[in-house]
Amino acid sequence: MPRVYSFDDFIKSVYGKDGSIFTCVLGPNGSGKTEFNLLQMERIHEHGLGVRYGSNMPIPESLQPVFEMDFIEDLETLEKTCRMLNPNPTTHGMKKYFFFLSELGKFIPKDEAWKEENRKFIQKLQTVRKFGLCLLSDAIDRVDARVLSPSFFNGRFDKPFPENPEYAHYRDFRTGRKFTFKKVPRCETWFDTYYTANFYLTPQTTEDAIVPLNYEHEIAFKYLDLGSWKLVGVSTQEGKRCLQKVLRFHRSHCLPSLGDVSDELTEIKAKIIKTSAEVTE
Repeated sequence: MPRVYSFDDFIKSVYGKDGSIFTCVLGPNGSGKTEFNLLQMERIHEHGLGVRYGSNMPIPESLQPVFEMDFIEDLETLEKTCRMLNPNPTTHGMKKYFFFLSELGKFIPKDEAWKEENRKFIQKLQTVRKFGLCLLSDAIDRVDARVLSPSFFNGRFDKPFPENPEYAHYRDFRTGRKFTFKKVPRCETWFDTYYTANFYLTPQTTEDAIVPLNYEHEIAFKYLDLGSWKLVGVSTQEGKRCLQKVLRFHRSHCLPSLGDVSDELTEIKAKIIKTSAEVTE
């Protein structure tokens, strides 16, 4: 690991490595664990170390977040998202998906070490990280030791002082090196301090449940149903921005995925592209 001169150098040194990176912040309530992880996410984004970002902490778009983060509350959806981002990492290279998993100890507690969900979680982690998952997490030091270990995690942060949330200590599991930060800056991302984060193995929906869409997809579907930006309740400029964002997402993530699944899907992809060209002409 190169010599670290600043917090930004530290971020680039730890999260700029090739491959999947897992870290966890441990500390009591009020020690600034959530804010510290969001600060790390901001700096990771600022330095271009990841391609997409997500969390089980909702970040309202109405408050103009520093950057876009997917809201995901289950491991199955997280795996599908990473696979969509990296349909064929051997051929196309690995794109990193940074995910902030808040309250890790709540989902894989050490006092329920042999719980079936814990074993499934451990197995799934090994699979998902092969598709670009980089995990930032936090807990009140009650995580199953089989998960929070050098076998899975690259290192851990300790924030033991609620009266001094600017303090943080990091230990690298692979090299044994230790770093101490005495004045960690504040993050710019707004978050609800009292929000209780959840995370499950599978989506928590029933057959009749409506799976919530993100903002841009919701606007696009309303426009398709109503046929007017005025009826949707947004300006034409905002509506076009939403459509462009949806189209960019599906063009960059969904179409490449089609080409890597089978010859039949490749033919479907070709027809879609041909139809789009005919419409343009």
